[in-house]
Amino acid sequence: MVAKGKVLLVDLNNYARYPSLGIGYLVAPLRAAGYEVELLSPMAHGQGGVMREHQENILDHLMRRIYMAPPGWLWQHQDWLYEIYRVWKQRLTFQRRNLLQAEIECGKADVILLSAYLSHRKPVEFIAGIAARLGVPVLLGGPAFTLPGTAKDWARIAGVSAVFSGEAEFVIVDLVRALIRGVSVYNYTGIFVHSERASQIGCGSMLEPLAELNELPIPDLSDFPWELYPHRIVPLMASRGCGWGRCTFCSDVITANGRTFRSRSLEHVLDEIETQSRQYQARDFIFLDIKLNSDVNLWRGIIDNIQKRVPGAKWIGTVHVNSMGDNGLDQDTLVRAHESGLVRISFGMESGSQKMLRRMAKGCKVELNEAFIRAASRAGISVRSTMMVGYPGESTGDVDLTTQFLERNAEYLDRINLCRFKPIPGTAFQSLYDHRPERFEDIQVFKWDYRFARASYRPSQMRDRRYRLAVLKMLNVVHIINRKPLRDNMIQFDGLM
Repeated sequence: MVAKGKVLLVDLNNYARYPSLGIGYLVAPLRAAGYEVELLSPMAHGQGGVMREHQENILDHLMRRIYMAPPGWLWQHQDWLYEIYRVWKQRLTFQRRNLLQAEIECGKADVILLSAYLSHRKPVEFIAGIAARLGVPVLLGGPAFTLPGTAKDWARIAGVSAVFSGEAEFVIVDLVRALIRGVSVYNYTGIFVHSERASQIGCGSMLEPLAELNELPIPDLSDFPWELYPHRIVPLMASRGCGWGRCTFCSDVITANGRTFRSRSLEHVLDEIETQSRQYQARDFIFLDIKLNSDVNLWRGIIDNIQKRVPGAKWIGTVHVNSMGDNGLDQDTLVRAHESGLVRISFGMESGSQKMLRRMAKGCKVELNEAFIRAASRAGISVRSTMMVGYPGESTGDVDLTTQFLERNAEYLDRINLCRFKPIPGTAFQSLYDHRPERFEDIQVFKWDYRFARASYRPSQMRDRRYRLAVLKMLNVVHIINRKPLRDNMIQFDGLM
């Protein structure tokens, strides 16, 4: 059968050490519709996937101290310094530029689908420029383009035909067909197009979140360079969105597939696990669900059945320690989860202060977080947690409570992913701030930046020497935890989540 056209998929999202699940969800329907698909992945050109967390050394500790608790004279310049670092990190080296240009020019594609994070502005501009010279349409997409202000800004990039906002699995074939035929996609739902003639942005209405996840195809991950990954790890999602979905700082719930909670049937998930294991000779899985226990019945169903479908399977995932009702994280379930192959579990602790958890609308309690950490560790599961410093209203006393929490539970925690609070457009925090900015007196020089979906601000807590010293003490405990070697039974998942 003659292909209907050639689609070049450029995947810039190289932050993981396994295939990009979203790309697989695009390849499957395009191939089924008769299009020739080629994938351009950084991994295939020697750029290894970035490790998110590794066994730390003293340099890692020093860099975190500078970023999290800088000297008084430095904190006012953090945004400027971070911008320089961000541009340098995402730069395209001469070699990479040549490789990208050669691949695109030799590919002779009829359309380019470009998947990017917001940190990839320069690479996107470079690739779109090449496509413009070749006369090839470019459709840009990514998880953060559900923010209209962001999508509109990126649609102005020369060479970008349109920016897609939403879940594309059921519309990608129609969009590709239109772009190849030279038909305008201006009126398609979820599309942002920059009109040079009208000097304005046009877009259709926002795509509603997919309702029937059981109709999704099994992702086609065959084009990824499996032989180059340190371990064969299959990504999948049992659900989309978050069953809690109220955390004020969370941007996951406003991304393309994070809007509203929807889950697949247990049988559909198990079928994908079995099929992908057989297809890629893999028995290790990472669940990319925002909170895998949002649907407690599905969570327990995976635990009870995964070994029946893939004997010897090992897997990791993220959960939410919800304090309202059954969350599926009791000692008995965690023991059964470990027996089913769950070797690592991640959750958002954020703070050891109950006051801060309430301000963040976390829906959990400090004592329940502590009980969960110890129960999971005793069950044999490696525990990893995210944490935050600098949320508005955080005092020296709140930081001290977090430090004490970490000290009490250091032996039960294997990794802490600590970050500074980042105000992100579209989150519940923006609504709170825009409604009553006077509630957030410890935020200075505040400005929303829709191009990169973040805010420029300075946390005034850093002016307080006592606060900085409290943070430094907390960082010392974090480093003690993060320098521990991981358990042998989950070493293949090092650097993930």
